[in-house]
Amino acid sequence: MDIRQLRYFVTVAEELNFSRAATKLHMSQPPLSQQIKALEEEMGVMLFLRTRREVKLTDAGKVFLRESRSVLAHLQAAVDTTLKTAKGDIGELRLGMATSAVFHVMPKILERLQAQFPQVNVAVTDMGSRDQIRAVLQDKIDIGIIHEQPHIEELAALPIFTEPFSLAIPSSHAFATRADIPLGEMRDQAFVAFSREYAPALFDSFIAACAEAGFSPKIAHTARHALTIFQMVSLGLGIAFVPSSFAQSAVPGVVYRKLDQVQQRVRICAIWNPKNPSDVVANVVRGILEPPIA
Repeated sequence: MDIRQLRYFVTVAEELNFSRAATKLHMSQPPLSQQIKALEEEMGVMLFLRTRREVKLTDAGKVFLRESRSVLAHLQAAVDTTLKTAKGDIGELRLGMATSAVFHVMPKILERLQAQFPQVNVAVTDMGSRDQIRAVLQDKIDIGIIHEQPHIEELAALPIFTEPFSLAIPSSHAFATRADIPLGEMRDQAFVAFSREYAPALFDSFIAACAEAGFSPKIAHTARHALTIFQMVSLGLGIAFVPSSFAQSAVPGVVYRKLDQVQQRVRICAIWNPKNPSDVVANVVRGILEPPIA
C-alpha cells in the first residue's frame, strides 16, 4: 500500500464512479480499477460494492475513507510545514531588546512580524546592548535590537530607528509647566541617569548633549532600567534625559518635554550573525527590519 493508492481510493470514494474518478486523476479507468482491486486484496476486505448501475462504499470502505482522508491531510500538513520552514515562513525567532526599544521599536517589529510571518514564534528578552552582542555571537539570540555601536566585528548591523531626546521632569517641578526648556538651563539641576555600564550609548549621549549646552551634569542617581528612572523622577530625586518615546510610558508624577535644540539622537540598530543565518532570520531582516521603523 502506498500514498498513491490512498489518493486513488479517496477519489473513487468521493465520486462513486470509476470513470469520473479516472478522468479526475488524469488516467484511464482499467489501471484505476486494478489499483483499487489490489488495495482490497492486500487488506483482505471489500471497500466497494459494485453493480452495473452503481458503486457504493461498504461499511469497511466508509471507515477506510475517513482514515485515508486523515492520513492525506496529515501528509499535506507535513509537506506544507516543511516548505514553509525551508522558506523561513515558520519557525522560532529569539529577539534581544534594549530597554529604549520597548515603547516604539519593538511594538512596530512585532506588528510587522504578525502581519507577514504569523507562524513564526517570537521570544523577546530585555537585554543591554553589550549583552546582546555577546548573545548573538554565542547563538543565544538570533537578532539583537541595540543602541548603535561602532563597527562590531563578526556581526552584521542595520540602522532601523532614530529619535530625539526629552527631559523627564517631576510634575511638581517648577519647570514642569514650561513647554520649551533649553538644556542649558538644567545646569544646576540634579539628574537621574542611566548607568553607563548598562546603557553606555544613552549615558554618553547625555554627557555629550550637556557638554554642547556648556555644562557638566550633576548626576545624583543612576539606574539600570527605565521604570526605576521614572520612579526616581516621580519621587522628586531629579530630572532625566531620556529617549522621547519613553513619554508613552505615562508614569504618574512625571511629565516630558522635548529637547528639539539638542543634536544628539537615539539610534537603534539590529544585529545578527551573517555567517550562518537561518531562513527565518534572513526573511525578518529583509521583510521586517529593512523598511525603517517610523
